[in-house]
Amino acid sequence: IRYIPRKKLIEMKALKYSFLFIMGLGVMLFLVKGMFSFEGLNDGAYLRYFGEEIMTMIKRDREAVYINDLIRSMLFVLLGALALWLFLKNRINRNLVIIALGLLIVVDLVGVNLRYVNKDDFVRQRQMSEPFAMSEADKAIINDEGIFRVYDPQEGINGARTSYFHQSIGGYHAAKPRAMQDLFEYHIYKNNLQVLNMLNVRYVLQRDEEGRSIAGRNPDALGNAWFVEKLYHVDSADDEIRALDTIQTSKAAVLNEKAFPILNLQEEFSRDSLARITLTDYAPNHLVYSSSNSNDGFAVFSEMYYPHGWKVYVDGKEVSHYRVNYALRGLALPPGNHKIEFKFVPEVVKRGSQISLAGSILLALLGLGGIFYAMRKRKIAREEE
Repeated sequence: IRYIPRKKLIEMKALKYSFLFIMGLGVMLFLVKGMFSFEGLNDGAYLRYFGEEIMTMIKRDREAVYINDLIRSMLFVLLGALALWLFLKNRINRNLVIIALGLLIVVDLVGVNLRYVNKDDFVRQRQMSEPFAMSEADKAIINDEGIFRVYDPQEGINGARTSYFHQSIGGYHAAKPRAMQDLFEYHIYKNNLQVLNMLNVRYVLQRDEEGRSIAGRNPDALGNAWFVEKLYHVDSADDEIRALDTIQTSKAAVLNEKAFPILNLQEEFSRDSLARITLTDYAPNHLVYSSSNSNDGFAVFSEMYYPHGWKVYVDGKEVSHYRVNYALRGLALPPGNHKIEFKFVPEVVKRGSQISLAGSILLALLGLGGIFYAMRKRKIAREEE
């Protein structure tokens, strides 16, 4: 009769119960798969776009993934338990069981990772560096050194090609500002040229009979900023966006009084032919304009209004600006020549920097305190000797 140490018996029993519990859980999940609907949060949209037949196929695919992953997990549990059982039975040594478990972990991780990153996700460096070929229209637009936007109706605001070469109204990122998305759906999609003008769309990409891209210049683009003659006051965001159907954006702007209730801005402004406002320096977080107007004026800037960080300064003094035309920036200006600056200085970044600095100082003080305490303790120990 072979003697088995008590510790080994406890380990064998623990392995047995753990294995039976995990395998039992796997079998239970397999048997109750009929209780799951395999529906997702966006299934309603998929159903509208693709129909019932495609949705049925998607649900079957989800069920197949569930079953395959469950069987796969149970297989890994079985192999892992087998390696531990052989070790406890002294059939393999400690190094071999560590290698076996390590291999199982690597195979598991690699198998899952390949679902998301595989050879199909890698392309030649040249293709990655130059994902789009430049057309003759792109070359013509690039020769224009101004600050403006380009719009391709075939892409809408979701295409990346236009944004790769030019400043577009949609931008390169898939996530879009809500105001821009609304402008596109309510106006740009319906060919409201007044909205394209206020967004400073200087070029609209078109196609000729052979499908080649042509850069059509928009002579009515309003530029980076302009003075208006009339300011319409409305009571809601809905009225604000609907008003863009009727106003001439070169002469008028719309202000939502509900969003800016404390304002007392006049509605009529005198605008002479010499009034000018020009973008003199452009950076993503710092825009500088110069203005000249002999009367009180209201300027509209063809930039997205975003209150959480953008601050405006007139001749070095911070002033308030407002959202007009549902998405753009508006600013009341006194008569004369002025320097206008928009700076992006979000409070969250400033506060985060302060917290980071305070944390670094505290960490340094704790480190110095620890060193001082250790040295003092060592000194006391030497004196006691």
